Amino acid sequence: MNNTFNTKRFGRLLIKQLTEHFKTYLMGLAVLIGVMLVGGSFFLFLTPAVLDLSAQVVLFGSIYFLAGTIFTSTIFADLSDKKKSISYLTLPASHFEKFLVGWLVSLLLFSLVYLVSFYSILMILLHAKHWPGQRTEVLNVFADPMPVVFIVYAMLHGFSIWGAVFFEKLHFIKTAFCFFIGIIALSMINTSFIEMLLGREVRTATPFGGISFVEGRKYIAIASVRQTDPLVGYVFVTIAVIFWAAAYYRLKEKQV
Repeated sequence: MNNTFNTKRFGRLLIKQLTEHFKTYLMGLAVLIGVMLVGGSFFLFLTPAVLDLSAQVVLFGSIYFLAGTIFTSTIFADLSDKKKSISYLTLPASHFEKFLVGWLVSLLLFSLVYLVSFYSILMILLHAKHWPGQRTEVLNVFADPMPVVFIVYAMLHGFSIWGAVFFEKLHFIKTAFCFFIGIIALSMINTSFIEMLLGREVRTATPFGGISFVEGRKYIAIASVRQTDPLVGYVFVTIAVIFWAAAYYRLKEKQV
């Protein structure tokens, strides 16, 4: 029998994960649906204009990122409890299988459940209010800019699952703190690098974003070109893979 991955053993481990945490996942889903329903209703009935595609993308992405990272940060919560961690670490399954179960549940299964929930609430809201003379469009997950949303979530997921394994307590808070500190540090480094290249002072330049500066009395802004979008996507996917690997090897270091 393969000590790293076995299909039957992995299947049993996945079923065990879902059955043991079924009630918790169900309550989390109920909260998620409630947030989408209440928040969507509030947004819909206070906005006189039609709920266009850009607004749908904003709603989809903001709730997706927040709910997904919170859920991912709890996927290895058993490691925070000494009694549960002993049972978890001595379970007759490889570390790769344990990590893969957490990865599948928090990335693929969560995304699938979120998609079904979001579209169900969206259809209810769109049919609950009518805009005379205006045509309402429904968000297409296979059209731009949705692939970018999923790529960004993959990166956030990688960082969140790393924090879930790395930190002992307050996983989401500590992971979010490290994330924002990292963004600030990268922005400062990127700004200094841009200033060195241009030989002038620029405003804060975030990585992969545009830059702006003042020339005389003119305010000049330079945006990134669309041709760089695929490159940025590859960078985000690479970052996600790096953090997934780091989380896996960190999990391998865990001992009873």
